[in-house]
Amino acid sequence: MTSPLTRRTSTLALLLTLGLTALAGCGSDEPDRSAPAAPSAPGSSTPATAAPASEQPTPPAPATDLPALVIRPGAIGDARVGMTRAEWEATGLFADGAAICESELIHWKDDPDGAGLRALTDEDATITQLWVTASGPVTAHGDLQVGSTYAELAAAFPGLTEPVDDGYDQASVYPPGEEDGLPYLGFLLDAPPDEVTAATPIAAIAVTGGEPAYFQFDC
Repeated sequence: MTSPLTRRTSTLALLLTLGLTALAGCGSDEPDRSAPAAPSAPGSSTPATAAPASEQPTPPAPATDLPALVIRPGAIGDARVGMTRAEWEATGLFADGAAICESELIHWKDDPDGAGLRALTDEDATITQLWVTASGPVTAHGDLQVGSTYAELAAAFPGLTEPVDDGYDQASVYPPGEEDGLPYLGFLLDAPPDEVTAATPIAAIAVTGGEPAYFQFDC
């Protein structure tokens, strides 16, 4: 037979167990405040990754390709130094208006922006110099063009003059026999005279009529 003391002890133990269970259940519904989340910094975002090299933007191509012209002393294609307005207008190669500089009176129709073909005239619009500054047109002798090397130029013209300073860290050279009174064919090299090497590229090719090419001029 169970004594009253034993029954009270069992009842007390049961109540204590139920109380602890209830407290545990209530505690599980409370949010965990022991480690609050750190607030994100204003304006922070994942850094953008650089695009692969193959997706990087490339410089735009020239608006027009230069025509296949042959460069000769005093002439580029059908255009020649010394042509008067009436003569060059008859060819249909040129139009009035500057390509780049106000001092230019006419421009090549095939290159209105002067990106690769330039024409200089006197005040009466008689052509005094023609020049090429982009690849495409080639010389009748040596098949040289803008971008050809000094080594290739020297091989085509063994008696080439020594490079002379032409300003803007560039040098100019001339084939033999280009004496005063004869049409000139000149080459601009993309390096100062004392830095010209076999690999130095041709930056421009010019033709004039009896005087060295005037590669550098102020706008």
